[in-house]
Amino acid sequence: MNNEAVNMPRTKEMILTFIRTRGPSIPVHISQYIKTSPLFASAFLSELYREQKLLMSDLKVGSTCLYLLPGQEQMLENFTQYLNQKENEAFQLIKKEKMLEDSKLPPAIRVAMREIKDFAIPLKVKSENDEKLFWKYAFLSEEEIESILENKP
Repeated sequence: MNNEAVNMPRTKEMILTFIRTRGPSIPVHISQYIKTSPLFASAFLSELYREQKLLMSDLKVGSTCLYLLPGQEQMLENFTQYLNQKENEAFQLIKKEKMLEDSKLPPAIRVAMREIKDFAIPLKVKSENDEKLFWKYAFLSEEEIESILENKP
């Protein structure tokens, strides 16, 4: 029996401790820390994700997603340099404005909003005679959302 299988609970705890300490991480960094191959590290990460002990970002570092603990979502902002130019522009805009009406955005930014799922959350707002799509900054509180919507024309 190989060593990784025997020490599976210990290895998983090491991974969780590493991510708790370092924040969102990619498999290659985790594999270096637990001294195993990136393939085994990825298997452990997949298992922790399936167990809902870890989250996986939509944001990619190269072609790899980041793994993080619940509550570390805002730390993904430390990796926005990996967004493409339009996605970064959309991120900066949503972070500054907090909420944006989809129909008022330039087409390229509208597309980018749909790609930055870790930072921009779609919100459908119904009025008496129509429904509008807004993008809200992912880290707004419910009170902030209500306040912004109350002040929208």
